[in-house]
Amino acid sequence: MVDAFVAAGLKATHPKDRSIDCGPDGLGLGCSELIATDAVTVYVFPDETSAADIAQTWSGQSYQHGAVVLNYLEARTPAADRPRYEKVLANLR
Repeated sequence: MVDAFVAAGLKATHPKDRSIDCGPDGLGLGCSELIATDAVTVYVFPDETSAADIAQTWSGQSYQHGAVVLNYLEARTPAADRPRYEKVLANLR
């Protein structure tokens, strides 16, 4: 995902695998993968239902496509850049 953002000319600097935060000892969100960059945070969930539940919780600060949720809150992604990240994600599936 991060490579796809970079290939599209989007910022995704300083990627950090924070998947350990997915489980009960971390954030407890039930994600299976979590990659944080300076521009956007990518959550991968085991299924679309779980992803949709989280995206709804983060309404207005996230974008869900399939089992993947982009969260803009932590990275403070500028609103003008968000559609570009969403398009890259949508085209990957």
